[in-house]
Amino acid sequence: MSSTIVNKKRMTAIHFGVAILIILISLCYRTTLNMVDIEPLISILQNTSAMIFTIMGIWIAFVYPNAILSIIQTQNVESIFSDDDERRIILMVGVVAVSALVMCCLLIGTAITPFITHGFIYKNYPEAVHFLGIFFILLLTYVQLLAIYVVIASNVDFIMNIRNLRNKRRLHERFNRKLETDEESSNKD
Repeated sequence: MSSTIVNKKRMTAIHFGVAILIILISLCYRTTLNMVDIEPLISILQNTSAMIFTIMGIWIAFVYPNAILSIIQTQNVESIFSDDDERRIILMVGVVAVSALVMCCLLIGTAITPFITHGFIYKNYPEAVHFLGIFFILLLTYVQLLAIYVVIASNVDFIMNIRNLRNKRRLHERFNRKLETDEESSNKD
């Protein structure tokens, strides 16, 4: 079995476990938590979405021109825009989309909350409404945490790539100096 399949199975198991944990927490606290308790978390989720938009927007602005250039001019662009850059830009756009989805859910949730709390369903089934509210807020929190992880991982990956390229360049320079020194020595003989 390939490591990719194992990793996908492991990630699926982790996501499933977190979903079960979120369900259990939502069930346990559906009668004790209220909107006032959750408002700071909603504010943090909104600010986190803004942070992700900003950071990934800067990255997309940095990588995107090379992507367009590689599509328009195919010669000599491979060295500027690599497959890693394509993977990175797809990941960045995906993270921005996920964060936008979190923000949309928060906006919709905030907009419909007054209507739900004064409606028929809430009056008859308040615990079910509280359960759903807690569940969705915790789910959005988990999704946003995954987005933050991707932001951090992509930045660390970028730093590692820069270090590797710098080390390769230094090695190449040393090797070329060694060759030049050897050639000069053999020419003197």
